[in-house]
Amino acid sequence: MKKLIQVLALLFLAGNVTFSQDIECFVLTPPEIILENVTKISILDFSGKKGKELSEFMVSELFKENRGIKMTGGGLFQSSKEGKTYQKGGRTNIFTVVERSQLEKVLHEQNLSNTGIVDDAQAATIGKVLGIDAIITGSVSYTSNDEPSKSSMIDLTGKTYTQYCTKRSVTADARMKIIDVNTGKIIGTKDKRSVFAETKCDEKRSGLTSVSAMADLCIKDLAFELVNYFNPHFTYAKYEFEKVKNKDFKDKAKVVKEYLDNGELAKAFPILKAIYDADPYNAPAAKNLGCLYDIVGNYEKAKEYYAIAAEIDPSAYEEDLRRVENAIAYDQVLASIGVVMEKQDFKERADALADKVKTRGSKSDRYDVKAEPDPGAETVARVPGDTDFTVIENKGEWILIKLLGGKQGYISKEYIR
Repeated sequence: MKKLIQVLALLFLAGNVTFSQDIECFVLTPPEIILENVTKISILDFSGKKGKELSEFMVSELFKENRGIKMTGGGLFQSSKEGKTYQKGGRTNIFTVVERSQLEKVLHEQNLSNTGIVDDAQAATIGKVLGIDAIITGSVSYTSNDEPSKSSMIDLTGKTYTQYCTKRSVTADARMKIIDVNTGKIIGTKDKRSVFAETKCDEKRSGLTSVSAMADLCIKDLAFELVNYFNPHFTYAKYEFEKVKNKDFKDKAKVVKEYLDNGELAKAFPILKAIYDADPYNAPAAKNLGCLYDIVGNYEKAKEYYAIAAEIDPSAYEEDLRRVENAIAYDQVLASIGVVMEKQDFKERADALADKVKTRGSKSDRYDVKAEPDPGAETVARVPGDTDFTVIENKGEWILIKLLGGKQGYISKEYIR
């Protein structure tokens, strides 16, 4: 009896839950500081070993339009996929960076070397000659350490042996300062540390990555983090669309999930909005609409629906509301440095919850649509295969579907997948 009750409970839940889906994407994040009235910059080689490499990596970062977007997923049972953003207008290449050849020429004329050892006044002078607003300089250093260890191990035969391992770690430290060319004053400073480590045992110890190669990894990491200090970048975000407990909408679960899986947010919206309109006191339904607007960067609309969800269930949704309020503030900061994202909106559809059918075959196929549910009736249209149509009525072996231009007609079920 107990087992029967458990089964019935599971069936009840299955009948009431429409979907649960996550979307992984990247959203634009403002820098730590805003360099006011700074549009053109130059980066001197940092002093210290690997200083030139750090400068070059930073320049490379500043040229990237979608800096921070990378592959997502991966793992034992998952393949990685290309990261993406749904925010239109978001970009990270906001500064004009002076060409290295120009910088080298000015340094030569000023009898200076391209390193971070020039003083602040000299850096400002260089900047004025180049016609830039700010110049970036600094220093970098790294250290390495090989730490041996041994431990007792048991092989497959049960025999005990000693395993010898070496852990190699490299630590790199960088100090950056940003100098306003017009005033000669320091308008920003940042210290960052990066650590990479690797352990190998027994005969594999000879294959440890070289200290120089590990230092390069640290330098690349430092370049990304230092540029984040004064330049926007994309960060990973995961949005969870919640289960909506309403059995009337369970048939739409597969459709919505497919749209979200394919990143077709505009197609998912009409269904989610219709579900919300049918049950406006359903907090998860409101939260899901907030998620859609959140993903595309329309934070004002996202706030509207998160606020409704939080009003219904504060403990579950106030965090979403606070987060999007912070995003609105970020949006204003980004706008102040010339990054204006498009305020995307979605279109509703009156028939969003209506049943859909898809014709079989490919787009090159054509199927007759009749004025009446009869093969001898007048043909009112010839529709392509692999196309979705809204169902008006089922009538035996025929389906009354919506056609373009507000027309309708009957299609045989043999032409439907």
